[in-house]
Amino acid sequence: MDVSRSNHVHITITIENVEELVPPAFSLCSDDIDFRYDCNTYGENLANCQNLVRTVNVSNDDTYNSWFTKCDVFQTTQPMLFSSQKIQPKDWSSHHSPLFIQYLFRNVSSSSPSSKVFFMLWNPYDLPNDAVLSTETTPQILNPYRIINMDAMRERVYSFYWRKHIFLNGTEKFNLDYKLELDASTNLSTLPIGLVHFKPASFNMTTTREYFCFPTFSAFTMFMVLLAVFNIYWGLFSGKGKYKTWGFAHVITSYYPQQHILPMENIHALKPTADDVLRVYLHGLDRAEFEKK
Repeated sequence: MDVSRSNHVHITITIENVEELVPPAFSLCSDDIDFRYDCNTYGENLANCQNLVRTVNVSNDDTYNSWFTKCDVFQTTQPMLFSSQKIQPKDWSSHHSPLFIQYLFRNVSSSSPSSKVFFMLWNPYDLPNDAVLSTETTPQILNPYRIINMDAMRERVYSFYWRKHIFLNGTEKFNLDYKLELDASTNLSTLPIGLVHFKPASFNMTTTREYFCFPTFSAFTMFMVLLAVFNIYWGLFSGKGKYKTWGFAHVITSYYPQQHILPMENIHALKPTADDVLRVYLHGLDRAEFEKK
């Protein structure tokens, strides 16, 4: 946490209702399986599904090539889920999902479902659409601590929602929260397939925004505040010279304190006399003791 920065920034929180959402991204990795992908939104197949899936070769990465040699990455920052078409299905299946991606095995039969795959869900905004995929240049696509090893023929349902943070310079950052709602086997299917469903948990997006704190309570700021207060007081109530007020408040009220200061009379009578001086010096003389010689 940047403590020094937090002393100068305060954050507001609002709830924004959005009409469209971007789906999460995922990486599906294997060693000996080739996949074919079909994307379906609100019951309609997407013709450009293959354009949303890119392949990356990781055979030269020592971190992963003992597990798998290639990954398929599904990622887009284009909205694919809409509040006006929100569906509330009772059963999550390929016929009820607002968005699902189906991957079919080209070289694995349903009678031999022993192959394993590695799966990871992640934030699609962390990766530009035109990025060249590589574990060195785009490590967002893989994280060895978040990868899940699972059976190839699985059906997984994720509910998700987005949070947005707006920095001082106007830059926006989207944060993904998700929950796994269903993880079931598809071994009973007549085809060797796997399914990944995405379900919007809410179209209400929590938005946090940064603002500069004003005033910043530093020594310089406090000095400037006190100086301003003093100048305001001087201009309104005070003025030049002793007993010579000319402040704006006195002009409005026609009240000048110097008019109410009475001159001192008989100022000479206040001077001490010789008797007063002697009385000070001779005080206690009657109690003095003199030494006889």
